[in-house]
This record gives sequence, structure tokens and C-alpha cells, in this order.
Amino acid sequence: MVKSKRTEILKTKARVFAKHVLKLAQYLRKKKEAVLSAQFLRSGTSVGANLAEGRYTFTRGNYISKHSIALAEAGETLYWIELFIDGGFIKPNSEFASIHTECSEIIALLEKVVSYARQRKAKEEREAEAMHPKRRRRMFDAEEPLQPAKLTLGS
Repeated sequence: MVKSKRTEILKTKARVFAKHVLKLAQYLRKKKEAVLSAQFLRSGTSVGANLAEGRYTFTRGNYISKHSIALAEAGETLYWIELFIDGGFIKPNSEFASIHTECSEIIALLEKVVSYARQRKAKEEREAEAMHPKRRRRMFDAEEPLQPAKLTLGS
């Protein structure tokens, strides 16, 4: 897929965010919140992993799929962060105070990237249909019904 400035920024932000997720998960484990921190760690690091996988896909559909999964994981991670803030695990003046803003920025970027990719895909499909309007119909409208192949056993 074509690399844009937005996707490069997103890749960098996701990597930095994943490092902060790792540190916060370690901190939460020390506070005896192993179960919540494990789920937070999975969703938080999954954002960057799906972006990395989406970067090397061969079709726009797969690219959109991986980036949509990354968006969903970022949304889940934001939920956990807000829960940790509400539960008092993340203090406003702590080293983890900026993680909410980081996650929100990643979500905003992902929303733009996914939206743009979907628009591009729809445009390409319309253009392909305009160039070859009968191609799709020919695939499904066979003039003669297909006959089952006759199988013969070797003698």
C-alpha cells in the first residue's frame, strides 16, 4: 500500500504509545491489578501490531480491515485508560497522565485513515465498474447452465 505522511505519523505514535502501555501495565501489576493490566496490555499493543500487519497487505480491503481492527483496539484501550483514571490508578500529575491524550490522538488519526481508505476503495470500484460494466454481470449470468462434469474411472 502507498505510504502517506499520516500513516507514517500514525506508525510512530503507535510505537511510542505501545512503550507507554508497557510501562503502565508494569506499574499496574505492581499495584496488584494483574487482570486488568493484562487486558489493557493486549489491546494497547494490538494497535501497533495491526498497523504493522496492515502496512504489508496486498489489497486495499485487507489494509482497511487491519486499520479498522487497530481502531477498535484503540477504542478499547481508551476505555481501560478512562477506567484506570476513574479508579485512581492514574493520577493527573503522574508520568502516565498523557496516555489518554496519546490514545485519543491515535483514534482520531485512525478514523481519518480508515475513512480515506474506504473512500478510495469505493472510488476505485466505481471507476472499475464504469470501465468494464459488463465484467461483473458476465461472471454470474452464464448463457447456458453449467453441466456437471462426467467422471469416468480409468480402465
